[in-house]
Amino acid sequence: MQSLFKMFVSQLNLLKEKGSFPTDINEDIDSSIIDLNQEVQIYKEVLYNLDSKKIYLDSSLSLIKFSSVVGTNTTYLSNSINKYFGCNFKTLINRYRVEYCKKQLSANPLSVPIKEIAKSCGFSSISAFYASFKKVTGISPVQYRILAIYRNETSDNKGL
Repeated sequence: MQSLFKMFVSQLNLLKEKGSFPTDINEDIDSSIIDLNQEVQIYKEVLYNLDSKKIYLDSSLSLIKFSSVVGTNTTYLSNSINKYFGCNFKTLINRYRVEYCKKQLSANPLSVPIKEIAKSCGFSSISAFYASFKKVTGISPVQYRILAIYRNETSDNKGL
């Protein structure tokens, strides 16, 4: 029995020397592979945190912070966002922020300065807000506000 064990160990050492024996059993596993159930669960957590908890309003939100909230790693989260939302993390968060800002601009056409609305929607700078807003809507926040005022006035006049 001892000689069989010695022979096994010597063959194992030869394979290691040649480099044809994996020293770590997990080195051949692709870490980006995730099963469908995990993927769907991540998607549901993303939706819950965006739609219900409105986590996008946090101006310090990052991929790392969001992955911690969702309960996964950044690779899985990023892959799920890319697959289910068709964009990257930053674009997704900015879309949600802009949609929230549109509601704020429509609800408060003149009472709240645009700069305050931008901050309340999670944007850390006014320039990032303007760039994201224009990218998502095709118009500036000021133009959107003017349209909102016009819509409110025309809908008020229809009721007369």
